[in-house]
Amino acid sequence: MTLEPDDLVRLGRAVEAPFSITLNGEPCRISRIFRLLPGRRLTALGHWQGRDLVVKLFMGSGAGRYCARERRGVERLAASGAPTPELIGDATAAQGGQALLFHYLADARPLAPGDADGAMMAVRLLARLHEHGLVHRDPHLGNFIHSGGKLWVVDGDGVGQLGRGGEGAELKAVADFLAQHPPAPDAWLEPLLAAYAESRNWTADAGRMARMKRLLAAARRRRVRRYLAKTERTCTEFHVSASWRRRCLVKRAWGGDRMAWAEAFAKDPEDFLGSAEIIKDGRSATVFRLQLAGSPVIVKRYNIKSLSHRLRRWFKRRALNAWRNGHRLELLRIPTAAPLALIERRWGPLTGQCYLIMEDMGRLDLAGEASAQGWLPGRLDQVARLFEQLKTAEIGHGDTKASNFLVQDNQVHLIDLDALSPRVDPAADAARFLDNFDGDLRTQAEARFAAAGL
Repeated sequence: MTLEPDDLVRLGRAVEAPFSITLNGEPCRISRIFRLLPGRRLTALGHWQGRDLVVKLFMGSGAGRYCARERRGVERLAASGAPTPELIGDATAAQGGQALLFHYLADARPLAPGDADGAMMAVRLLARLHEHGLVHRDPHLGNFIHSGGKLWVVDGDGVGQLGRGGEGAELKAVADFLAQHPPAPDAWLEPLLAAYAESRNWTADAGRMARMKRLLAAARRRRVRRYLAKTERTCTEFHVSASWRRRCLVKRAWGGDRMAWAEAFAKDPEDFLGSAEIIKDGRSATVFRLQLAGSPVIVKRYNIKSLSHRLRRWFKRRALNAWRNGHRLELLRIPTAAPLALIERRWGPLTGQCYLIMEDMGRLDLAGEASAQGWLPGRLDQVARLFEQLKTAEIGHGDTKASNFLVQDNQVHLIDLDALSPRVDPAADAARFLDNFDGDLRTQAEARFAAAGL
């Protein structure tokens, strides 16, 4: 099957490899899609003129402008000496499409969140760019790739001139990169900043670390804010359908068939829940366990108790808060039950009963495990790490009873995120958690929390 740019726009994200596109009048076989922005850009693995290469195809009215900007950024990267895949050449496609062709790194893998060695290489690479007056304005981890024992930087479209901000602009750029990693204590940050300073031949400065912490906190807040806005609109990661009577938000990674099931669920939720297991029956919320499209899920139904309660729900939207907070924790790599879909019954802009569909994290909570077996090896380290991440991310949970910590696949997951907020005191969260335990269990937990500064 041969597709042209207009076909890619029409089919959108539903297009799947393999297919062919025409470049300079010759077929290019696309075997893998790395990224597709319908109507704008396709980045994919192609086979053209007898070789594998990475094809970056620009489409639409701005194709020429975006292609030129990408080429300019790639040339800047190469001139700085930063490792970046070789630009082999360019080609034209039908309907005004333009493509750049890059050397394919067959063993490439993106920089992983929390990869300290990879982050160290990345900050040194950023130092090289800054030394040459350049900045990467889109420093997400997918733009830094391991291959052949070194770290490469890609996406010339995000590479521009650093400007006149001096050290402040450079530290902000480093903070924007570090914000892509999970929240971590200072012991993780300090050697990274030291490596950057060494690469720039900067002298030691006691105030620089404090400044970096402030910039990193601000960068993390910006990143979270931008991502949460995406969870409520149709984009690469989410699908949104809305009418006067309901709104359905679905995470695309849940899968195509399950997305269809979510839409069916949205039409008549109570039909699905009629035979489901009730695991918590409260006045304000009822929690169910069921199979949806062959997957075990938890559904939390946010009940309407009275007319006054309905009026409060118009302004205090607990279900939407829980949806956003679940994705907030996922973005920050804090283990939780992934939110899969949110269905809101509505009357125009006014929200009524809501249904939040989440991953099923099983039945074992931390209190049950600890009372039966004591603290298993490494378990308190996991819990302390979780609280450290919340503290570093400047958010608190608000209800850290033991039943809100579920254990699955030997990992502790934090659930019930309705009250999670920057306004909650992390120290109060830690104290409330300790109140779940007595005797040796509490003594051991207190000692581990104290060692973590909690």
